[in-house]
Order: sequence, then C-alpha cells, then structure tokens
Amino acid sequence: MTVASACEVAERVAYYAISSTLTVYLTTVLQETEAEAAKNYIIWAGTTFLTTIIGAFVAEPFLSRYWTIFWSMILYFLALVCVTVSMSFEPFKPPTCDHHLLPTMCDKPSVPQRVFFYGSLYLMALGAGGIKACVTAFSADQFDDTDPGQNHERGSFMNWWCFSLSVERIMGSVAFFPWVQEQYGWVWVGAIPAGIVGFVTLSFIVAHPLYYHQTPPGSAFTRVLQVLVAAFKKRNLEPQPDLHELFDLSPYHSEVSICVVP
Repeated sequence: MTVASACEVAERVAYYAISSTLTVYLTTVLQETEAEAAKNYIIWAGTTFLTTIIGAFVAEPFLSRYWTIFWSMILYFLALVCVTVSMSFEPFKPPTCDHHLLPTMCDKPSVPQRVFFYGSLYLMALGAGGIKACVTAFSADQFDDTDPGQNHERGSFMNWWCFSLSVERIMGSVAFFPWVQEQYGWVWVGAIPAGIVGFVTLSFIVAHPLYYHQTPPGSAFTRVLQVLVAAFKKRNLEPQPDLHELFDLSPYHSEVSICVVP
C-alpha cells in the first residue's frame, strides 16, 4: 500500500523536477523564444493530465490497476532516462552556447534532437497517465471495507498522502531542482528523479505478493459504447406498444421499474 502510493509521489517529484526547469532549458539550450517555450510547456503539462483518461480506459477492462501501474512506471522511468540523456549529452542536444552571445549566433537543435527530446517528454506524459489514474484506487483497494478500523485507517492514509504530495510539490518546483540545475547542471535535474523513480519501481515489483489484486471490472466507456451501438442498430425498429417488453428483467429483480401514473 505504502509502496503503491509512493509510485505517484515519485512521478510527481520527476514531473516537478522537469517542469520547474523546462522553460529555462527550452529558451537557453533549445534556443526557443519565450512564447514558444511557454506554449510547448503548457501543451506538455496539459497532456500529462489528459492521459489519465487513457490510463483508466486501459486499466479497467484490460490490464487491471496493478499491471497498469507496473507498465506505466517502467515506461515513465525509461522516458525520464531519455529526457536526462537529451538534456545532458551533446550528441542529443545542440552545443553549449555562451548566453552573452546573440541568440542568432547559437546553433539551433536539429530535427532529430528535437524529436528525441519532445518524444521523451510525451512518453513521460503517457506513463504519468497510467500512474495517476490507478494509484489512488489501487491504494484504496488494499483496505477492507468490512473492517471499521481499516476504514478509519484509509481516511487517515489518504490525508497524509495528499499532504505529502503538496510538500514535495513545493520542494521540487520552488526550491530544490532549480537550485540543483544552477549548481550542478542539467544532468542532475533528470538523474535524481530518475533514480527515485527507478528505486520505487523496483520496490513496487518486489512487493507484488503483498498486494490485494482485483479482477478488472470492465470499462464504463465500453458499456456506454455498447448502448450507443445497440441504439444505432435498432434505430429503424418500431416502438413496442407495451413498455414492459422493453426490459429484460422483471421489475421485482431490476433496479429499473415502471411507475404507472393514473
């Protein structure tokens, strides 16, 4: 349970490590204008939260919450390593440029360098979607609803977990990682969160036998789609004169019943 929740904490640390320094990297290393850097940052940040829809869709009908977190953490770690490589080594980024020179005098990144960097960023966003969509529900699954004591523990756990996310956000985005970038360079901005994500991923895998696993219940999106497809196929059928024939189950065995108003 604690290790499972640590997956999202690690993901948040890595996200704020990159996001808190991303605009600086885009303007000083990739030679983007402030407007371009702001636009690219906002698109990436928004995509990171939108991919939770994909994570939820994959987890519920197909992989289950555990395996979605498992593969998402591995994808996130590999993408973060690629971002670190792209930010740190010159074959993957333009040569270091003196900031006192005019921007037109600095080498622009090549197309492969930009593709590698932004591709790695968006793979991070895809991995984050699977983590965010499942960690909260998977952590809650570890508590027994029939035990009043565990219900209390679950509420306390969620409170402390949200508090820890807020604390690491302040430390990561406001103070620590911008300072690391100024003092030690870009390589450590990616290497530190990559080490944290890698350690948490390994711990999550080792703790596999300790978790309570639920069978995928099926996706709500799938059920809604089934209704729409069935409605389309039956669009030319004549309405039934008796409304009771529209229901497969008896009103005594179904949550849906008919109330006749005289």
